[in-house]
Order: sequence, then C-alpha cells, then structure tokens
Amino acid sequence: MITLREPSAQDETVFISTMKNSRDIHFPFITAPCTSEEFQAYLSRSRQESEQYYIAWNNNQHIIGVFNISGIIRGSFKSAYLGYYASAECLGKGLMSKTLKLVLKEIFTTLELHRIEANIQPTNTASIQLATKNGFIKEGFSPRYLKINGIWQDHFRFALTFEDWLARQLPSSPPKGEDQTTYPIVIENQTFALRSQKRSL
Repeated sequence: MITLREPSAQDETVFISTMKNSRDIHFPFITAPCTSEEFQAYLSRSRQESEQYYIAWNNNQHIIGVFNISGIIRGSFKSAYLGYYASAECLGKGLMSKTLKLVLKEIFTTLELHRIEANIQPTNTASIQLATKNGFIKEGFSPRYLKINGIWQDHFRFALTFEDWLARQLPSSPPKGEDQTTYPIVIENQTFALRSQKRSL
C-alpha cells in the first residue's frame, strides 16, 4: 500500500535521514533537503498557495519518494510544474511509477489542473523513463534552464494534459460500437466522458 501525505514537522527526522542516505542517487540532478534548516525551508514552501507537495510512504512507514507540484497557476492556464525524487531504499521496485500514477490522479481530479510540466536533465534517464512511462510527452529542449549545484543545466521539457491522461484510463478493449463511442470513466465518484475512435478488435 502506498500512502500520499503532505509533509509535516513530524516527518523531519525520517525525511532528513532518508535524503542523506539517498545522496548518491540524487547527485548531480537534485539537492534534496538534508539539514533541519533545509527541511524547515522545504516545509515553509509546501504551505504556499501555489505549491502542493507530497511524501509517499510504504506500509513500513519508509519514504518511497517526494513529489513537488509547484508554480500552480489557475484561471485559463490551470497548469503547474512537477518535480520528484526517489529514496535509495525503495529504488528499483516500481514504486515510483505506482506513486506517480496516484499523484497524477490528484493533479487532474483533486487539483483540477489541465496541464502538468516536468523538466528533466538529458542525462537523467531514469527520470525520463518514469515520465514517459506515465504518459508525459517530450515537447522541447530548454538550454541552461535551471541552476543546479552552481551550474546552469540544460533540460528536456515534458508535459501531460488532462485529455491525454484521461485517454490512458480508457479500457484496453472498449466495447464495439459506432465510429465515435463515448466511454464513461469513473474515478472516485467523478465521471468523465471520453470520446474515442473505435478500435479494431
């Protein structure tokens, strides 16, 4: 079982220990909070209106990974940025992919965003694979996009829209019907109508 929770002050000790033990897999792509001061700054950012952060926990109350939704803009844009990083302890078990699916459901049904963007360094192949496996589409290349560890790093830009995410919830073998068939998708008492081309069966 995977549990998503917003970060809290009670998480500090476990969080810092986990991030210190995960430095080797994070470098050089990110610098996660590893001190009390850094964690408190992270916690303060998580409470801003434009941010929504999650820590994913397994049954043993060990951290699977961290997912940060930032720069949330409402109105006609309804978009945000997604960043994530795994714990070394839970790496290679498929848990980050399972958790990302839960996070995307939160993004598109609870937060009701239309588009989520993830910017990933070209050499971070594991992160790219995680994003594309869950439907993110490569949109472009941003040179010197973000300063990490004192260096302006190039990034690939990936994004996922609500429509593309919803299409991935479509059953693999929809019922036969007309050329244009509407398939209802129910996600936690919310029903979405997805119109899709008839598939060859």
